[in-house]
Amino acid sequence: MWGGHDPHEGSLKFQMCQGDGAALPWPRVVFAPNGQPAAAPQVSPAELARQAIAELGLEAPDIQLAPPADSPHGATVGFPVWMWTVRRPSTIGPVSKTAAAGGISVSVTATLEWITWAMGDGAPVTCAGPGTPFTDDQAGRPSPTCGHIYSRASSAGFPISATGHWRIRWSGAGQGAADSMDLTSRAQLAVREIRTLNTDVRGG
Repeated sequence: MWGGHDPHEGSLKFQMCQGDGAALPWPRVVFAPNGQPAAAPQVSPAELARQAIAELGLEAPDIQLAPPADSPHGATVGFPVWMWTVRRPSTIGPVSKTAAAGGISVSVTATLEWITWAMGDGAPVTCAGPGTPFTDDQAGRPSPTCGHIYSRASSAGFPISATGHWRIRWSGAGQGAADSMDLTSRAQLAVREIRTLNTDVRGG
């Protein structure tokens, strides 16, 4: 427990280091020689970056569909479906956070780069951004940025997932790096098929 030190040479000190109000990977116990303060805990920029990333509050896409997922009729085979996410910092960024401890400060910024949609019918759709919100005057038109057309029906509904791909960059104390994070949300959308019946009525 004394790490090879004689108990008469000093004492054990309990250390906890905090940065920006949140505890870093401590507490820990260190040996302090008699008459000397315990050595100050050292924190690496990468540790601070991990702390800041954990506090960014990033969220998976807030799925929005047109027709909406709770529509009583759902989507229709052969007609455009629009997909997008609600636009707020936690879903599209950019989001920034700074963590500091031991005289070191690290800044982190996260930005949504793209969203991958799995539409449940085997068709993946990759959209470069959050998508375009639907408006009533666009009825029947395809989305200019993120859409899909179903070729078959499903009364039970197709399971849909949207994965937001984030790029995270941090820098501080002369160091820096880039990282990524994927966050996924899910929805369900029924798809119907409209059938037409042609009747030849001839008068006698």
